Amino acid sequence: MRIGLDFGTTNTSAAVFDGQSVRLLPLDPSNNNPNILRTTLFLTRPTPATQDRSIAYIGREAIDRFTAGNVGRVIEYQKNYIGSIELELGDIGLVMMPMRVEVDMNSPGRLFQSLKSELREGSYIDSNVFGVRYTLEALLALMLRKIVERIESVTGETVDGMVIGRPVHYAHDAEADALAFSRMQEACRLAGLPNIGFLEEPTAAAYSYIMSSEPREQNVLVVDFGGGTFDVTIMHCSANGRNEFLSTDGVPVGGDLLDKRLMMGKLTKYFGQGAIMGMDHLPMPTYIFEQLSTWESIVDLSRPEHLYVIEQAAKTSDKKRELRTLYTLVRENYGLPLFEAVEAGKVRLSESSSTTIGMHMSKINFDAPVTRAEFERLIRPDARAVEQCIERALNAADLEADEIDVVLRTGGSSRIPLFEKMLRDKFGPLKIQDVDAFTSVASGLAIAAAVQA
Repeated sequence: MRIGLDFGTTNTSAAVFDGQSVRLLPLDPSNNNPNILRTTLFLTRPTPATQDRSIAYIGREAIDRFTAGNVGRVIEYQKNYIGSIELELGDIGLVMMPMRVEVDMNSPGRLFQSLKSELREGSYIDSNVFGVRYTLEALLALMLRKIVERIESVTGETVDGMVIGRPVHYAHDAEADALAFSRMQEACRLAGLPNIGFLEEPTAAAYSYIMSSEPREQNVLVVDFGGGTFDVTIMHCSANGRNEFLSTDGVPVGGDLLDKRLMMGKLTKYFGQGAIMGMDHLPMPTYIFEQLSTWESIVDLSRPEHLYVIEQAAKTSDKKRELRTLYTLVRENYGLPLFEAVEAGKVRLSESSSTTIGMHMSKINFDAPVTRAEFERLIRPDARAVEQCIERALNAADLEADEIDVVLRTGGSSRIPLFEKMLRDKFGPLKIQDVDAFTSVASGLAIAAAVQA
C-alpha cells in the first residue's frame, strides 16, 4: 500500500488513493477529528516496569499525558553525579573532579511539539531525555515510525511506499534549507520508511484540486499556510487534462510564528515586562521575557538560576504581582496551557473583531482584551513577507495577478482575515476557493503516491 503523508509542523494527516477516490486515514482516535493527528511526541520517564526505557506516545494522547503529569507540577531540580573528569592543575598535577548536572527528578515525561520547524536550526543537535541523548532526526523518526504503525493497524495492510509533503523552503537561507531537507531524509531513513518520495505541499494540494475539477484551460495558484511555513505553487491546467507546474516559492512564516507575535506583543506585560527592580531601579533582564516566546522556552526558565532572578525581582520590583505571576507560570509548568489559550484566541479573532485571552490557574489570573486590528498590526511584517512570496512566484511563472483564474487556500492560517483580504485585493474575491484546511495536502500526496507507483 502506498500512502500520502502530510507530516506538518502542527498537524499530520495521511490518505490513500485507490484510483477512483481518496480515503483519509484515522490517525488519532483520541482527537475530535480522528483524521488529524497533532504532531506531538511524549516520552515517558523510564521505570523498572518499562525495563528502564521510555515509552513513546503521539498526537492528542501525547498532549493529554503531558498535561496530566506536568501542568501544575512544581519542578524540583537535583544535582546528579554523572562522572568525573581529569584536570591538570599546575604543580598539583592530575586531579579527578566530579561532574554533576541539575535534573528535574519528578518529571513523568518530555513533550515535543513543532519539531519539524527545528530542522533548519543547525544549533539543535540533540535533546537529553532522562539521560538518553536523542538527535533531532531520531525524535522525528520515533514519530514517523509510530505513525506508520498506526496506519498499518487501522488498514490491516503493510505500507510499502509513500510520498511525504515538504515545504517549498524550510528556511530563507539556502544552506539552512538544504540542511533541513537532509535531516528530514535522515529521519525517514532512521524510521525505516520504505520507498520514500517528497513533494512540495502546495503542489500536493493542486493534485487534489485537479482530481476534483473538470479539465479546462486555467492558471491555478495554490497557497498552503500551515503551522510552520507559507508555500505557494502556480500551475497551468489545459483542457486536455495536461498540467504544468510553473513555479513554487515559500517562506518560514506559519501559525506558530503568529502565536509568538500575539504572545510577545500583547501578553508579556501580564508577566512583568517593563519591570524595574532593586534600589538602583534596574530593568529586568531582557532574556527572561525573550524566553516567553514559546512554551518550550518557558520551561527553560525553570532552572534554579533563572527562578532565583525572578523570585528576587518580585520582592523589590514595581510589578510584584506580575512577577509573582511569572514565577508561578515557570515554577508550576503552565507554559503549554498558556500557549493553547493564545492559539485559541488567535482562532477566535478570525471570526470576531475582538476577544479576550485569559488564564485562571493557580496564582495566574488575567484577562487580556485583544482586537483583530491589534493582532493585524503585530503580524503586518509577516503579511508583507507572504505577499512578497506570492509576487516572486508570479514573476517566476511569468504571469500577472489578473492572469490567475483560481486561487486555492489550504492550511489553518489561510483563514486569517488579514491574509484573506490580501488575496481578495490581489486576485479578486470571485477567484478565491477553499479546500480542506487540514487534509487537502494529504489527499494530493496520496494521489501522487498512487501515480508514482
